[in-house]
Amino acid sequence: MHVARELLARAVLAVFGMPILLICAYFGGWPLLIVVAAVSLVALGEYYSAVLRLKIFPVVAVGYLATLTILVATTFMPSPQRDFAVVVVLVASVICTAISQFGAATYRGATVNSAVTLFGVVYIGLMMSFFLRLGDFNLPAVLGSGGGVFAAKTGTILLVVIPVWTLDTFAFIVGSACGRHALAPRLSPKKTVEGAVAGFVGCAGLTVVLGWWLRLPVTYSLALGVLMGIAAQLGDAAESAIKRDVRIKDFGNIFGPHGGIIDRFDGLLFAMPVAWLYLTWLFGS
Repeated sequence: MHVARELLARAVLAVFGMPILLICAYFGGWPLLIVVAAVSLVALGEYYSAVLRLKIFPVVAVGYLATLTILVATTFMPSPQRDFAVVVVLVASVICTAISQFGAATYRGATVNSAVTLFGVVYIGLMMSFFLRLGDFNLPAVLGSGGGVFAAKTGTILLVVIPVWTLDTFAFIVGSACGRHALAPRLSPKKTVEGAVAGFVGCAGLTVVLGWWLRLPVTYSLALGVLMGIAAQLGDAAESAIKRDVRIKDFGNIFGPHGGIIDRFDGLLFAMPVAWLYLTWLFGS
């Protein structure tokens, strides 16, 4: 019964979430920026709220402003200027976060407060900006494969997002049905080796299928699927480690039993940069 409810919840999320993803990816620009920014800022809020449990006090204004600036620069600036702007934002974040500690009543915790603030900017803001970079990566045009307007505008995002989200579902189904060997008992007790393998195979296989749609050579698709399969599961494990540290089950409840934004995007936070770097290495930006 628990498995059936979980699968139903995942199906409902997919039914409502996928059209939003497709529409925003198709139009790009402001529509995609607004959705990615909203998701990123909520996720950053979840992270900053969680660390308060450890009596850590991030400089949230710096975190929010830096994240939003990175996303806006990624959306509207051309590649060389965009990358320069991101570096400027990160440097400015370090300086502003350090300055904000000058007037503290006590300097105990100043280092941790600054470090946690900056980690949030990188872990959420910078990583989520690769969603926008993937949306700007017209893979069919690079390959000269055609495929129409829909493939040009949404293909690269779908090539990454669908396999990574499918990985989690495959891992859950197989792990619930026949998982016998714990993958990392202390880190994530419910994860199994069988589920992890199934998720990895599902991610790689679906990447090959979507790559065929975009006319991406099978060897390239398979390598991308393998990289994303590894990165997504590392992202999930990294999120679990943070949750164990702050002693929470989920980062939020915006998705009900599915938790918060970070709980749904943990795999993508690692997989998107890896996918973009791989595609850029193959074909250039």
